[in-house]
Parts: sequence; C-alpha cells; structure tokens
Amino acid sequence: MKMHLKYLLVLLLLGFAGQTPADTDAQLAQNIHELRSEGYRAATYLLIDNNLFERVREPGNRETYNDALGNMEKLLRLMDNPQDLRTPFNEFVGLIRELENQSLEEAHYHLATVNRIMMAHGKLDKAAGAQYSGLAGTISEHLHALHQQSLETSQILLLYQNSMFSSIGIYFIEPGETVFQNIDASIVQRSATLKTLLPELSGTLNDLDKQYSFIQPRLLNHRADWVPTIAAFYLQRNTETLNDLAREQVRQNKAS
Repeated sequence: MKMHLKYLLVLLLLGFAGQTPADTDAQLAQNIHELRSEGYRAATYLLIDNNLFERVREPGNRETYNDALGNMEKLLRLMDNPQDLRTPFNEFVGLIRELENQSLEEAHYHLATVNRIMMAHGKLDKAAGAQYSGLAGTISEHLHALHQQSLETSQILLLYQNSMFSSIGIYFIEPGETVFQNIDASIVQRSATLKTLLPELSGTLNDLDKQYSFIQPRLLNHRADWVPTIAAFYLQRNTETLNDLAREQVRQNKAS
C-alpha cells in the first residue's frame, strides 16, 4: 500500500513538473468545478430521497448522493484539503449522517435537518465558488463556458427539487420570482455561444439542447405535476456530458 501511494505521488509530481501555470490553473478550476458539481448532485438526490411526494423511497437515491460525497472527498484530497472547503464539506457530510441516523420517532426533525443540510451545501458551494472566481480569468473562454453551463444546469435542477419543499430554504442562489426564468434564459443563450466557440461539438451540443428542451416546460411550470426523478435523470445526463467535455478541454490544453 505504501509503495502504491509513493508511485501515485511520483506520477503526480511528474505531471506537475510538465505543466505550465496556465495548465495548473485550468486543472485546479476543473477540480473545483467538479467539487461543486458533485455537491449539487448530492444535494439533489438527498432532496429526492426525502421528498414526501415520492411514494417509494428508492435505495438508489442514497447510493447516488453517497457516491457524490465520495467523489467530493477524493477531489478535496487531490487539492490538498484546503481548509475553507474541507470545513464546510465536513459539516455537510456530518448533517447528512445525522439525518440518516434519525429514527422514525424523530420524523418531525427530518425536514429541519434537511434544511440545515441545504444551508451547509450553500455555504460549501459559495466557498468553492469564491475559489473558482479567482481562477476564472486565467482559463480559456471555452472551458469557462462549459463550466458555467454545467453549473447552471445543476442549479436549475436543485432549484426544481427545492421548490417541492415549502419549509426548505434556498441557500445556493439568490431566490426570486423570476429565478427559474433567469437561469433558463442563461442556459439557452449560453448554448448558442458554446456552438460558436466549439463548432466541432455542435452534434453533442444539439443533443444536450434536445434533452434540456424535453424537461424545460416542467422547470418553468415547477408548481404543477412534479417529476423529481425524471428531471434529475435528464439534467444530470447533461451535466455529466458537459463535465466530460470540460475535462477534454483541459486535457487538450495540456497536450498543446
């Protein structure tokens, strides 16, 4: 095990040795973005798991948010555990474990704990967003646009899940009457921008548009006929694809 860790450390050091400062910034920005993306995935599936409108509590929901938490743990370690991210992450995970350990007799505490979890997620996301902002000006326009499209797709999905809880606050974005419409308009506009920036990916970007347009009416009419798992299925597929495209941009930048 020790030899394996030493081997990974040598590979990591060799990788950094061949990187320019721009490469390092792009990789760090990618890591922070993926940390945020996994945070939104965890929060989304935690809300689905605790949604009273869902007749059956699917075990896959917990598996998904725990998978996201595991990925966040790996990313934090990869970034050498920055304290301003590690501390809110530990709070986020600790509250989730508190929720999981509550008995049926404590059911009246569940939504209060969920609200605290969402507060912790908002705190973590804002801390990660602040770190990302310091790098945004050093990365390519292509990469930044992919990150923003992925982020806003995650945000409109979590906002949709959030709208099903009258007693759960919105802590990751400034709420308002037109917040759904504003994020939707931004996603649609940026999609056109991405096709201009990355014409070679027009086929993939068109597929993303189709998937988004399928669920878009539900997002804009979010107070009627809720479909939490369907919305998560389509929009998570889009964020995964956008994150894959962003990783490829980072890889190409290192190779060029």
